[in-house]
Amino acid sequence: MQDKQLMDWTEWAALDATAMAELVRDGEVSARELAVQAVQAVELLNPKLNAVIEIFDDVVTDPYRDGMNSGGPFHGVPTLLKDLGSRMKGRHQENGYAWQETYISDLDDPLTLNWRRAGFNLLGRTTCPEGGMSFVTESPKFGKTRNPWNLDRVSGGSSGGSSAVVASGILPVASASDGAGSIRFPAAWTGLVGLKPSRGLNPMPVGYNEGTFPSGVEGMVTRSVRDCAAIHDQLYQKPLGSGFMPYPTPVKPFVDEMYGPERKFRIGLSIADWSRTDNVDPLLKQAVLDIGGSLEGMGHTVEEVHENDICDFESFFPAFMNASWINPLGVGLQATAQAFGVELSARNTSVQVLNHIVAAAEVTLGEHFAAEALNPLFTRQWGYFWERGFDLLLTPLATVQCPHFSAGYELSCSDDFETFVQRLTDAARYASPANATGLPAISLPAGLDHNGCPFAIQFMAPWAREPDLIHIAAQLERANPSLFGQIPPVHVTKIQDDSCSP
Repeated sequence: MQDKQLMDWTEWAALDATAMAELVRDGEVSARELAVQAVQAVELLNPKLNAVIEIFDDVVTDPYRDGMNSGGPFHGVPTLLKDLGSRMKGRHQENGYAWQETYISDLDDPLTLNWRRAGFNLLGRTTCPEGGMSFVTESPKFGKTRNPWNLDRVSGGSSGGSSAVVASGILPVASASDGAGSIRFPAAWTGLVGLKPSRGLNPMPVGYNEGTFPSGVEGMVTRSVRDCAAIHDQLYQKPLGSGFMPYPTPVKPFVDEMYGPERKFRIGLSIADWSRTDNVDPLLKQAVLDIGGSLEGMGHTVEEVHENDICDFESFFPAFMNASWINPLGVGLQATAQAFGVELSARNTSVQVLNHIVAAAEVTLGEHFAAEALNPLFTRQWGYFWERGFDLLLTPLATVQCPHFSAGYELSCSDDFETFVQRLTDAARYASPANATGLPAISLPAGLDHNGCPFAIQFMAPWAREPDLIHIAAQLERANPSLFGQIPPVHVTKIQDDSCSP
């Protein structure tokens, strides 16, 4: 692009979305100037990261053409939407599939409208794996999305394009979605803040509701806790009839939890196996214990809890995978391919996606309903846990350090499907229960692993208690500022002579 760069990259990277919006509001920068510099960052870094599918040049030229609200609190702030979930009118959405390239949405989904009403400038799309089915962002069409901390490592998934964009300083925020950890894994492995909201908080795309896809929610990844809070305040507006779950109106804005007297919580702590293979990385366990000790020093009550006092995890995981993933996604994918007139094969689809369809066809209707029928039991077990007086539960986010691309979590993995699914389930044991039960959970940076990549801890809370998650996150951000907003080797501040020098 020929436009003059607005500010130097150090100034750019220091701005979270809240600060960027203040500059627009004060008349110091324009929406178009911000869009131009965001695109320059994409052009310079995306060849290394492969995180951005498309930039909408017409929106860069005219930021208001698609309905950006000049009166919104985030007026002019550029962002990108994940290529899975809520759609943008007149734009492609491919969901990571090579064979969906002809699809163009004829509407803005409700959450997209909320982004626009908040004043965000939606500049384009970020990468995801096929159907969001793994925490490795890789697909036959778009290839590998790389972690700005270590280009040989994954950026998480399925929102890995968004996490790479935000962690590298291209943008302060990008959209994400979470069906079994897909907001939290990318946030964890790139050093970001990732809140998975309660089921029913944010509106779902047209054609979905909390019954048709109960495990899935949408949100974003950010560098700061205040952005996480303030942007969620703008996203949770739901049109009447867009869902059947009545979500209680928050007493005050989430962002208010950033300020005022610090509250003290009773926090459960668990680093147990949760019925899975005992392969929780010792570094990740120790980080949770260390954070627990810090929280006690801050005046919180921290108690290690037994996994049997939380949930019957041995029954939980196979039921969740059957009811919420294998059967509905596999059957839905086959129907979608038929609607596109496409025959799925190894030429256009990853091996584990094809295996997924085969596995789904082997699940009987009775088996599916039996798995679904167990969910209220598990959800009530979590209810009993919270009724014991716990405000929060502290766990690792993942059981493994940030993996490389051939660690067996990628959809191109050639292992048998059962092995692949069990490996994913093991790694996501602490993340997926929030999806099955609808609980809110947040991933927060906790340090760097042996490969130079970030790792995270997770807090879960009772339903509709996002304010408690924001409050504890803000406390930890103030107590450990060096863990938040760290600079990876591939970053806008390291651009020299119009090239990225990691």
